[in-house]
Amino acid sequence: MDRTAWIIITLATIGLIGSIFWQQEQATAARARYQQQRALTAQTIPTVQQSPSPAVSIASPVEAEQQRTTPALPEKLETLKSNVALLTISSNRGGLSKVDLLNHAAEHGQKVQLNTPLAPGIGAITVDPKNWDDSGYDLSLDQNAGTATMSRRWNDQMEITKTFSVAEKAGLKDDYQVKFSVTFRNSGPNQFQAPGFFVSTGAAEPIHRSDRTIATQFDWYRDGKATTIDVNWFDPAVLFWAIQTRPANEFYYAPPTGQAPDRIVWAGVTNQYFATILVPTDTTGERVWARRLQVPATDSLPALRGIYGALLLPRFDLAPGQSKTFDFDIYAGPKEYSRLAKISNDQTEVMGFTPWTKWISVLLLTVLNTLHSWVHSYALAIIIMTILIRALLWPLQNSATKSMRRMAKLSPIVNELREKYKDDPQRMNQEMMKLYKEYGINPVGGCLPMLIQIPIFFGFYGMLDKAIELRNSSFLWVRDLSQPDTVFHLGSIPINILPLVMAGTQVWQMSITPKTGDPAQQRLFLFMPIIFLLICYNYASALSLYWTVQNLFIIVQIYLTRNQMDAPLKKVRPTPVVAKKKSYR
Repeated sequence: MDRTAWIIITLATIGLIGSIFWQQEQATAARARYQQQRALTAQTIPTVQQSPSPAVSIASPVEAEQQRTTPALPEKLETLKSNVALLTISSNRGGLSKVDLLNHAAEHGQKVQLNTPLAPGIGAITVDPKNWDDSGYDLSLDQNAGTATMSRRWNDQMEITKTFSVAEKAGLKDDYQVKFSVTFRNSGPNQFQAPGFFVSTGAAEPIHRSDRTIATQFDWYRDGKATTIDVNWFDPAVLFWAIQTRPANEFYYAPPTGQAPDRIVWAGVTNQYFATILVPTDTTGERVWARRLQVPATDSLPALRGIYGALLLPRFDLAPGQSKTFDFDIYAGPKEYSRLAKISNDQTEVMGFTPWTKWISVLLLTVLNTLHSWVHSYALAIIIMTILIRALLWPLQNSATKSMRRMAKLSPIVNELREKYKDDPQRMNQEMMKLYKEYGINPVGGCLPMLIQIPIFFGFYGMLDKAIELRNSSFLWVRDLSQPDTVFHLGSIPINILPLVMAGTQVWQMSITPKTGDPAQQRLFLFMPIIFLLICYNYASALSLYWTVQNLFIIVQIYLTRNQMDAPLKKVRPTPVVAKKKSYR
């Protein structure tokens, strides 16, 4: 390589190391923010131990202040077990305090837990989402019936009853679903007018410290379209790292669009691999609300960013003795596309696939799971799938290689044209196009396989970003294919082996690929290993495995075909133009 190439590689390496140091500085800054906000968070979001004395705010906040509140009751916790989860219900948090998933392990061997003590319970209700005081319930459990019931009175007029039922007892489609209902009964002598109330979706936080920050988000589905905000939405908007164009946001509040129909079908919180989705089954929501929270870390590292939200349901009136029940389906489990696809209301949208590569991601995920069912190894499934893809592209790659060889033979003539017309770029391009046409060469033929691979690569990128199937799947030294394969740290820099092997195989592939006379193509291929190294370095190691196997396949293909007899470079005979005979009548 020439000096320019080495300069480019050196600058790219410096950029990679600089980005890693920048990430470390961002983590330190996040810890500082957590230390400043911890006291505020503890005051504004009651934990189980800090729950104040209760009164459900079904009336307006002003009216609630005027009503007699129920004396505080000791917190009671009950655990309801389903086939796949342990559901912990809290009498002082208004619903599901946490959901422990029995078939999914977190970083240190504990079960994956959905929701956090820093957020309201899943199913908690309030009129004012800035105050989630929904406590003081009587709580009973019927394990045989698979139900937990919460009840309380409010102002000697309104009775509130909540029921949680596991999927197998409630007849739901998926084991990770929970049936939830809340009933309001007017036991007083007067008409009761209730404003709309918010129902909590609970909270989501990263499972792994290396999980992508923007994967922790709040989603909702309105009128056939999913909308998402992630935890970074609450940060102030900054231009050029110095000019603040928008202050930080404490809350997210999406009012109605004002366009009919305006129906929010579901709302939920997700991290990279798990989701909690709240779906009203007999009505629709009117608006959504969300807030970010700081989750203290247990490993003396910076705090993690979580998010929690709520769905607003419409107002209602109750005559004396009348009751009204709102029913919900709650999905609290893994973001498995095949599982979510069987549930109604397009809940697969929480996967967050990029629209223009969604069909590729879904197809690749389906093939990956099919192969895994045969070979029982996701790493081996990725290798087989990569070989199948490359086998399908074999003819195209061969054609591209031949085209590049023919262009390489024309390099002396091309260089002469560049020198002859160096002061007239337009004439130089015209003569080169004329030369390529004369010898029947497509100048972009060598780039065509790469152009086809780009959407496949980003389809893989989007699929692996969401594929929970890869969690805790090992391969050689890789402990988890869904995480970077860090083997040790050099100072604060993680050393990930597979991305480095991937870059090495790509450089090897470049070194044996026929060189064309087009400097633009050569510069493109020179940048490719650096670009893909930057993309894959801190990403799921499964992506590096896919690209490494692909590079090795292409290398073998080039070695198998480069010794084939090349046809001599000949000019293409122009197709004779046959004049049409005139017909006379």
